[in-house]
Amino acid sequence: MTIFPLSDVPTALPILAKWHFNEWQFLYPNDTEASFATDLEASICEEVVPSTFVAVDDNGGVAGSISLIEDDMEGFRDYTPWLASLYVDSGRRSQGIGRLLIEHLVSFARSHGLTRLYLYTPDARRYYESLGWKHLEQAIYHGEQVDILTMAL
Repeated sequence: MTIFPLSDVPTALPILAKWHFNEWQFLYPNDTEASFATDLEASICEEVVPSTFVAVDDNGGVAGSISLIEDDMEGFRDYTPWLASLYVDSGRRSQGIGRLLIEHLVSFARSHGLTRLYLYTPDARRYYESLGWKHLEQAIYHGEQVDILTMAL
Protein backbone atom coordinates (compact mmCIF):
# COMPACT_ATOMS: atom_id res chain seq x y z
CA MET A 1 0.00 0.00 0.00
CA THR A 2 1.37 3.41 -1.00
CA ILE A 3 -0.08 6.80 -0.15
CA PHE A 4 0.02 9.51 -2.80
CA PRO A 5 -1.23 13.07 -3.02
CA LEU A 6 -4.45 13.19 -5.04
CA SER A 7 -2.58 15.31 -7.60
CA ASP A 8 -0.48 12.20 -8.41
CA VAL A 9 -3.57 10.01 -8.98
CA PRO A 10 -6.25 12.34 -10.39
CA THR A 11 -8.12 9.37 -11.86
CA ALA A 12 -9.09 8.51 -8.26
CA LEU A 13 -11.17 11.68 -7.94
CA PRO A 14 -14.48 10.34 -9.34
CA ILE A 15 -14.16 7.17 -7.25
CA LEU A 16 -13.52 9.19 -4.08
CA ALA A 17 -16.36 11.63 -4.84
CA LYS A 18 -18.80 8.74 -5.19
CA TRP A 19 -17.56 7.04 -2.00
CA HIS A 20 -17.62 10.26 0.01
CA PHE A 21 -21.06 11.25 -1.24
CA ASN A 22 -22.51 7.83 -0.42
CA GLU A 23 -20.90 7.79 3.04
CA TRP A 24 -21.51 11.34 4.26
CA GLN A 25 -24.32 12.89 2.25
CA PHE A 26 -26.56 12.63 5.34
CA LEU A 27 -24.31 15.20 7.04
CA TYR A 28 -24.37 17.52 4.02
CA PRO A 29 -27.99 17.34 2.81
CA ASN A 30 -27.61 20.14 0.26
CA ASP A 31 -24.53 18.68 -1.42
CA THR A 32 -24.33 16.47 -4.49
CA GLU A 33 -21.77 14.00 -5.77
CA ALA A 34 -20.56 16.81 -8.05
CA SER A 35 -20.03 19.16 -5.10
CA PHE A 36 -18.07 16.46 -3.29
CA ALA A 37 -15.90 16.20 -6.44
CA THR A 38 -15.44 19.97 -6.49
CA ASP A 39 -14.26 19.92 -2.89
CA LEU A 40 -11.75 17.18 -3.72
CA GLU A 41 -10.53 19.09 -6.80
CA ALA A 42 -9.71 22.05 -4.54
CA SER A 43 -7.07 19.92 -2.83
CA ILE A 44 -5.16 19.36 -6.07
CA CYS A 45 -2.92 22.34 -5.47
CA GLU A 46 0.44 23.36 -4.07
CA GLU A 47 -1.02 24.42 -0.71
CA VAL A 48 -0.65 22.48 2.55
CA VAL A 49 -4.33 23.09 3.32
CA PRO A 50 -6.31 21.71 1.56
CA SER A 51 -4.60 18.41 0.75
CA THR A 52 -5.99 15.00 -0.06
CA PHE A 53 -4.08 11.72 0.04
CA VAL A 54 -5.01 8.44 -1.61
CA ALA A 55 -4.07 4.91 -0.55
CA VAL A 56 -3.27 2.84 -3.64
CA ASP A 57 -2.62 -0.89 -3.56
CA ASP A 58 0.17 -2.69 -5.43
CA ASN A 59 -2.15 -3.26 -8.41
CA GLY A 60 -3.04 0.41 -8.72
CA GLY A 61 -6.44 0.06 -7.07
CA VAL A 62 -7.76 2.89 -4.92
CA ALA A 63 -8.19 1.68 -1.34
CA GLY A 64 -9.03 4.87 0.56
CA SER A 65 -8.41 8.54 1.18
CA ILE A 66 -7.98 11.26 3.76
CA SER A 67 -8.01 15.05 3.58
CA LEU A 68 -6.61 18.02 5.46
CA ILE A 69 -8.95 20.99 5.19
CA GLU A 70 -9.31 24.39 6.80
CA ASP A 71 -12.90 24.14 8.02
CA ASP A 72 -15.11 21.07 8.34
CA MET A 73 -17.96 22.29 10.56
CA GLU A 74 -20.03 25.42 10.34
CA GLY A 75 -20.03 27.16 13.70
CA PHE A 76 -16.60 25.84 14.71
CA ARG A 77 -14.33 28.11 12.68
CA ASP A 78 -11.97 28.62 15.63
CA TYR A 79 -10.88 25.01 15.15
CA THR A 80 -8.49 24.63 12.22
CA PRO A 81 -7.20 22.68 10.33
CA TRP A 82 -9.25 19.50 10.19
CA LEU A 83 -8.56 15.89 9.36
CA ALA A 84 -11.53 15.08 7.13
CA SER A 85 -12.96 12.44 4.85
CA LEU A 86 -11.09 9.42 6.12
CA TYR A 87 -12.56 6.70 3.98
CA VAL A 88 -11.48 3.11 3.32
CA ASP A 89 -13.19 1.02 0.66
CA SER A 90 -15.68 -1.25 2.40
CA GLY A 91 -13.99 -4.42 1.12
CA ARG A 92 -10.63 -3.33 2.56
CA ARG A 93 -11.56 -2.28 6.07
CA SER A 94 -9.90 -3.72 9.19
CA GLN A 95 -6.57 -4.06 7.38
CA GLY A 96 -4.86 -1.01 8.88
CA ILE A 97 -5.35 1.26 5.86
CA GLY A 98 -7.20 3.89 7.87
CA ARG A 99 -4.40 3.99 10.42
CA LEU A 100 -1.80 4.36 7.63
CA LEU A 101 -3.75 7.24 6.12
CA ILE A 102 -4.09 8.99 9.49
CA GLU A 103 -0.40 8.52 10.28
CA HIS A 104 0.52 9.90 6.86
CA LEU A 105 -1.68 12.96 7.28
CA VAL A 106 -0.41 13.66 10.82
CA SER A 107 3.20 13.36 9.63
CA PHE A 108 2.49 15.65 6.67
CA ALA A 109 0.84 18.26 8.91
CA ARG A 110 3.67 18.12 11.45
CA SER A 111 6.33 18.43 8.72
CA HIS A 112 4.61 21.59 7.48
CA GLY A 113 4.63 23.27 10.89
CA LEU A 114 1.04 22.64 11.93
CA THR A 115 0.68 22.22 15.69
CA ARG A 116 -2.86 20.88 16.15
CA LEU A 117 -5.52 19.04 14.16
CA TYR A 118 -9.26 18.61 14.67
CA LEU A 119 -11.82 16.15 13.41
CA TYR A 120 -15.42 15.26 13.98
CA THR A 121 -17.11 11.92 13.77
CA PRO A 122 -20.65 10.69 14.29
CA ASP A 123 -19.59 7.14 15.10
CA ALA A 124 -15.83 6.53 15.39
CA ARG A 125 -14.80 8.33 18.59
CA ARG A 126 -13.28 5.23 20.20
CA TYR A 127 -11.25 4.46 17.08
CA TYR A 128 -9.68 7.92 17.02
CA GLU A 129 -9.07 7.90 20.77
CA SER A 130 -7.20 4.61 20.36
CA LEU A 131 -4.87 6.51 17.99
CA GLY A 132 -4.15 9.28 20.48
CA TRP A 133 -6.87 11.82 19.66
CA LYS A 134 -8.47 13.63 22.61
CA HIS A 135 -12.19 14.29 22.93
CA LEU A 136 -13.08 18.00 23.01
CA GLU A 137 -16.85 18.13 22.95
CA GLN A 138 -20.08 16.80 21.52
CA ALA A 139 -22.21 18.80 19.13
CA ILE A 140 -25.29 18.47 16.98
CA TYR A 141 -24.37 18.90 13.34
CA HIS A 142 -27.07 18.77 10.66
CA GLY A 143 -29.29 16.91 13.09
CA GLU A 144 -26.68 14.30 14.02
CA GLN A 145 -24.79 14.02 17.30
CA VAL A 146 -21.05 14.16 16.60
CA ASP A 147 -17.89 14.12 18.67
CA ILE A 148 -15.14 16.69 18.07
CA LEU A 149 -11.63 15.48 18.77
CA THR A 150 -8.19 17.08 18.62
CA MET A 151 -4.55 16.03 18.45
CA ALA A 152 -1.56 18.15 19.41
CA LEU A 153 1.27 17.68 16.96
